[in-house]
Amino acid sequence: MICRVVSLGVFALTLFSFVPFCSEAQEVGAEKEIQQMVGENYLYSIDFLFFKRLAEGELRLSETDQPNIYRAELIGRTLGVASWLSGDRTQTYTSVMKLTPDGSLRSIEHTSRIVKRKWGKWRDRGRHHRYDYTQGIVFEEKSKEGVVSSRKERKIPEGRQPVDMLTAFYNLRAGVYGRLAHGSQFLIPTYSGKGFSDITVTVLTVAQQAKQDFFPTHGLLLSVTLDPEVFDTDSGNLYFWLSDAGFPERGIVEDIIGMGDVRGTLVKEEL
Repeated sequence: MICRVVSLGVFALTLFSFVPFCSEAQEVGAEKEIQQMVGENYLYSIDFLFFKRLAEGELRLSETDQPNIYRAELIGRTLGVASWLSGDRTQTYTSVMKLTPDGSLRSIEHTSRIVKRKWGKWRDRGRHHRYDYTQGIVFEEKSKEGVVSSRKERKIPEGRQPVDMLTAFYNLRAGVYGRLAHGSQFLIPTYSGKGFSDITVTVLTVAQQAKQDFFPTHGLLLSVTLDPEVFDTDSGNLYFWLSDAGFPERGIVEDIIGMGDVRGTLVKEEL
C-alpha cells in the first residue's frame, strides 16, 4: 500500500506542474519560456487519510552543458514510518529534452528508477526510453540491479509525436499546446510500457470547480485522465489546483483501488 501511495503521489506531483506559473493564468492562460523555468525547485508533501507527510516529492529543471538540452528530475521519497515499511524507497524520473526551433521540447530519453531495500538487500529496478523521431521509433530497456533484462522497439504511429510526462508538462507550461482557460482541453501524445496513448488535460469551468470541496473556488482547477490500469485507480482521474498567485499548490489522485484518494500539497518552492 505504501509503495502504491508513493508511486501515485510522484505522478500527481508531476501533473501539479502542468500549468503556467503566472497569476494571469486564472482567466486567460499564460506561457512561460523554457529558459525562465530553469532553476525551479518544488517540494511537496503527500498525505493519505490522517497520515501526514507520508512521503515527499521534489521537482527540478536544469540546463546541461550542451546547447538547448535540458534535464528534468522528479524524485519521490518515503518518510518516517512509511520509509521503514517501504524499505527506504526512492522513486526517480529523469528526462533529457531538446529545445527545437519552434519553441517546443522533444524527448531525447526518459528514465524511471526505483531503489529500495528488501530482505536486507538493496534492489534497483529501472526502465529507459529513448526517442528517435527520425527513425520513428521508441526504444525501451528494462533493467535489474543495473543490468539490462529486456529490450524492445515500438514504431511511432504516423502523425504523432509522443513525449514523456516531464517533457509534456514543460511544453504545456510554455504554451506549446495552447493557452489555459476555463473549459479548455488538451490531448498530449505520450508513451508508456503499454504503448502509445494520450494524457487528457481539462481546465474545469467555474461551476465544475465549485463542486470540488478540497479546492478553493478561485484560481484554476485542472482535471487529468489517463489509463486507470497505469496506477491501479478505478477512474484514472487526477486533479490539481493553480492558486491566484500562480502556484500549483494542491492535487488529488482519485479512487486508488482499495484505498481512496491521495492528496498532495506544496510546502516549498525555490526559483
